[in-house]
Amino acid sequence: MQSLGIDIGGTSIKAGLVGPEGLEGEIRQVSTPSDPDDIVAATVALAEEFPRRERVGVAVAAFVDPARERIELSPNIAWEQRPLRLELEERLKVPVVLENDANAAGFAEYALGAGREESSMVMLTLGTGVGGAVVLQGEVLTGARGVAGELGHIVVQPGGVLCGCGQRGCVETVSSGTALLRAASTQLGTRLDSAEELERALRDAPELRHTLVNQVARGITAALLHIQAVVDPSIAVIGGGVSERLGEELFQAIQHGTTDALEGRRSAAFPQIVPAHLGNAAGIIGAGLLAERLEQSLKH
Repeated sequence: MQSLGIDIGGTSIKAGLVGPEGLEGEIRQVSTPSDPDDIVAATVALAEEFPRRERVGVAVAAFVDPARERIELSPNIAWEQRPLRLELEERLKVPVVLENDANAAGFAEYALGAGREESSMVMLTLGTGVGGAVVLQGEVLTGARGVAGELGHIVVQPGGVLCGCGQRGCVETVSSGTALLRAASTQLGTRLDSAEELERALRDAPELRHTLVNQVARGITAALLHIQAVVDPSIAVIGGGVSERLGEELFQAIQHGTTDALEGRRSAAFPQIVPAHLGNAAGIIGAGLLAERLEQSLKH
């Protein structure tokens, strides 16, 4: 019997069995329906393809309430206040753990990935938006209202671009895939709508690519300066599709930006910055590990 990890995203629902060292077997996935009832039904059907499951961890792209029982705010799916954990538990007849997808991915990187053996870690996931997670002494920081670790909404450009959260100048408006599409479209004078279109456009525009890489790096560096002052993590893990596409060029730009930002500071305290190791499987792995941990805590 094993933990089943499920990652419910805006475009796909992915699932896989998770053991102490990560994924065990293949990942199965289905497209995410638009209707919340259909999403629940699709999630249950996918889970039932894994008869060896003993417990289920669910990572979801949404704000989750402090008790980790229901969806509080979701940018892509209209299912606010839905008691998703209890609903899935009743349907699947096994214990279910619910967590924000970025927190689940961060916990996976902490336990089995880039942050393994570190005492404290933060993670920034650069995708369509910017997700975040903080793990301290093995615990995912969730906060009094369940929304701690939303690192993508640290303001790095006061008065800047309006973010979907209602603030202006969040790191999400600077270092996300959406921010890159907006900036590239403005520079090229033509609308780009996908990561593939952006990648094709940047192949023929090395100067623009350099500019955009530096834009992403500046946002991350500025966010990490704030994070370091509050959390002082030993390591900062950078993952997500944007990070993977920009690769080593991005990490070199972050390193240069960090060196410049720390110049003149009396303290050189700053986290080590490393790429994520677990890729798109991190949410599944983290959800499964969190389910396993809850089960162990209940036994003791």
